[in-house]
Amino acid sequence: MTRTLFVPKRIFLLLAALCVCIFIILNLQIAAPFIHSLANIDKSIMITLNHDGGVGSDHFWKTISSNMAWVPVGLALIASLVYNKKSLLFSVLVIVGIALTITLADQISSSFLKPYFSRLRPSRNEEICDLLHYVGNYRGGRFGFVSSHSANAFGIFAFLAPMFKSKATRIVLLIWSCMVVYSRIYLGVHYPGDIIAGGILGLTVGTGMFIAVKWAYFKIAEYKKMTPEITDFRNSIESGIITLTIVTTILCLLFYYFSQAVPLPYTV
Repeated sequence: MTRTLFVPKRIFLLLAALCVCIFIILNLQIAAPFIHSLANIDKSIMITLNHDGGVGSDHFWKTISSNMAWVPVGLALIASLVYNKKSLLFSVLVIVGIALTITLADQISSSFLKPYFSRLRPSRNEEICDLLHYVGNYRGGRFGFVSSHSANAFGIFAFLAPMFKSKATRIVLLIWSCMVVYSRIYLGVHYPGDIIAGGILGLTVGTGMFIAVKWAYFKIAEYKKMTPEITDFRNSIESGIITLTIVTTILCLLFYYFSQAVPLPYTV
């Protein structure tokens, strides 16, 4: 067990150290010219990646960006736990772990980092706001560093990915997380830098929560003198249902919105 915990712990420590280093560098006066250069690059990339893809694309990325897009994924996870008859303790800890991951990632990014750094969103920055494409009247809040969507999405990925048996599910969940964070760029409310920093934060929180939940599982089992159903949290969830759900959700959204935006050849 010590060996299986070592790799996630090492990754967590490296990610935590990276977060601390980034935070310190962003507060150093001597680094101001370098940070200013990065900000200019960030704006240029933002203008390049943000574009008007048409009505179908607008509705697609707006839906991907919404919290409701995660509902099928959550239901698929619950269905997988029930269908594969996972113990109540394991299932509850996984759900609690996801909830705590989202709460921590969201609160750190929204309640601390955004007001602390006070970096205007691209949609609120007069230098480039008129050069961007928006969907409807949505412009987001005032500050955007770091992206809460990115922190939450990659936090969920880092927490769940080690538990999936299927490598395909990890890849699909990673693609889904990347789509969620790109939607924020498409909507014009986050710079790529906001996304990258939020992703690092989310990976740190998610990895730390995976370690904490695994520790809690074995401690509770030991306290209650239970024989642990799961001997190693890694590769412990049959994830075919989740893979199918994510792929189906993406395909259905693509088909629906783009079919609505493009008239069929036999229609008038």
